[in-house]
Amino acid sequence: MRPATTAKLRANATTIHQLGHRHGLHSFALSTEQGELVATLDPDRSYFDITSFETDLSGILGALVEVVPRGPGVEVEETEPLNDMRGAA
Repeated sequence: MRPATTAKLRANATTIHQLGHRHGLHSFALSTEQGELVATLDPDRSYFDITSFETDLSGILGALVEVVPRGPGVEVEETEPLNDMRGAA
């Protein structure tokens, strides 16, 4: 499976935010790496939630998605926030 394109991730921002909420992920941003998202993981969640989110979202999009959680010791470059498009004109 090929990595999700930036365009595909932007076009599915609402789905990403809704699915992320169920897995304890929020504040999504695009990374400099194709198919990679940066997100904040709720403190009561674990890497199992991240893996489950990646699997579910990759299946929905038909493209590989990886998530890098923000936190101490994690260095990843964010290019732009991935805004939830609900209500956008």
